[in-house]
Amino acid sequence: MPGSLTSAAGAAEMVDRFPMYRQGLDWLEQFVIRSHPDLGRPGAVCPRLAPAMRGDTVWLVAIALTGASREHAVEAARLLAHLFDDLAGEAHRQSAALLGFFPDLPAGEAASFIDGGHRMVRPWCVERGLMLGEFHPTSTVGSVHNRDLPVMRCPVPMFAVRAITPHDLMFLDQPDTPPADRLACLEAFGRHVGARLNAQALAGLRTRIDDVRALTLGGPS
Repeated sequence: MPGSLTSAAGAAEMVDRFPMYRQGLDWLEQFVIRSHPDLGRPGAVCPRLAPAMRGDTVWLVAIALTGASREHAVEAARLLAHLFDDLAGEAHRQSAALLGFFPDLPAGEAASFIDGGHRMVRPWCVERGLMLGEFHPTSTVGSVHNRDLPVMRCPVPMFAVRAITPHDLMFLDQPDTPPADRLACLEAFGRHVGARLNAQALAGLRTRIDDVRALTLGGPS
């Protein structure tokens, strides 16, 4: 939407036009950047976000939709990925995040739009070295350490884009993911993050890739 792009620091001046920004930022401040007793580990729900907000490398943007299908969600996610690349560049790529809001999305379509679109476009994002977060008011996606804590349950529907980091292996290597998709994610993770892993972690990643490739092809390559 024209004029909707802003840093988190400047979003307060735009909440009259985009009230979703206030709802989203309140949720970030009250839940995401804080610890939670049910999280299953110490630290904030998202340890990366508070430093990014302090460094003013979190952006918000509102996306105008022409429809609420999963295909429209894929189109919106790809737009956000390209915008993230333009905004972050190389200088801020590892600390930045882009939050995409959908003011025109009917409440009853939010879950299908966000979750369905995320499943379709996530491999494309990972291939580009990006993580796509999927958030909406009825999300049931739980924490890696406590599946009963719905960490993606946000008051407003939103996609979040950021660069892949070494800790994302725990999200990308999930046993319930189809083997072909899991293999593609692991290989993309290796291409984008492998150079930042120590020798032990890199060896472990290669073992995981070989194991999943065996599941995919019926035997090791």
